[in-house]
Amino acid sequence: MWHTIFVAAHAVTATTALITGVLTVVRSRLFGTYLGSLVAMEMFLVLAVSVQWSAYSWPARAAFAALAALGGVVVWQGLLAWQIRPPDGASPSVRYFEHAGFTLVALVDAFLVVTVLDTGAPGWAVAATGVLVALAGHFALRIGRRWMVTDVYQSTTPADAAA
Repeated sequence: MWHTIFVAAHAVTATTALITGVLTVVRSRLFGTYLGSLVAMEMFLVLAVSVQWSAYSWPARAAFAALAALGGVVVWQGLLAWQIRPPDGASPSVRYFEHAGFTLVALVDAFLVVTVLDTGAPGWAVAATGVLVALAGHFALRIGRRWMVTDVYQSTTPADAAA
């Protein structure tokens, strides 16, 4: 029962994170909701995995541990973006766009990988989906950066100055 509740909460918070994440690229005042959703998504993932841990095989445990670690990286990237978010209505800096973009690509990747996994596809198809979505996301971010990032907003962090 707890597993189902935690999985459902994870799905709801992940969906909220994806929607508010896309919107926060252009309206940074939604960033608090986005970051909160990312943190809650990770928390519910860890809880869902932990209540079933003893039932998982060692390969499944390794996969879930890797997903939890990736979730931690996503939250970290979200926190980095929070620190340098632009004022509402201003263009994002390069570093902000890269941090926030990483989280969005990871969310889309996770949604598509889970969808492929739920169809019963073989492991190679699941892995291929993850890799292809990550590559497509990388190119989408490059295009988005050219389109959205301007010199209107300049962050004062050294990382932005170097980018």
